[in-house]
Amino acid sequence: MVLPLENAMRKLLVSILALSIMPALATAQKDYALGVGGGAAIPVGKLGDVQNTGYSAMVTLALGSPDFPIGVRIDGIYNSLTHTTPPTASGAPTPGDLRVAGALLNLVYAFPGTYAKPYVLAGAGWYGSKVDTTGAKAQNNIGYNGGIGITFGFGPAAAFLEARYHSISRTVAKGGVFQFVPITFGLMF
Repeated sequence: MVLPLENAMRKLLVSILALSIMPALATAQKDYALGVGGGAAIPVGKLGDVQNTGYSAMVTLALGSPDFPIGVRIDGIYNSLTHTTPPTASGAPTPGDLRVAGALLNLVYAFPGTYAKPYVLAGAGWYGSKVDTTGAKAQNNIGYNGGIGITFGFGPAAAFLEARYHSISRTVAKGGVFQFVPITFGLMF
């Protein structure tokens, strides 16, 4: 049998415990964010001689603590760079648009800030590329990337703007190394 005094003590204890935990729960921030972005993909180096600026798209999963400046980002990217020269009159095959997809793992260092936080990121991953021409085969290569960006509050989400340099390692027989720089605007939720 529960006495009224014991029942009141239990309720008081539960209330004190709940009140002590509530502020911690209210100030806790999640340690991941999902994001989407898009923008321009700019070819650089030798790639700039045969491809024009195209578009880029990205999905991302950011992992890390808001109290610690280093985090991890897993990015999925897709880029399309248009070819610079029109088809030849002789009917000779010409290279077409270049499509590059990738799965990347990056380390991110966020500098301190309240409203806007600049960051640097670097990483590596798998890149699949294919020229949009009849008979062309896709190539899978390892590459690396590095860049800078900034995040800032945007309503209930966080917006980001970043530029990254991508370098994809390929053999000389398969066209050699190529580089491009996507400039991306996106939202993190």
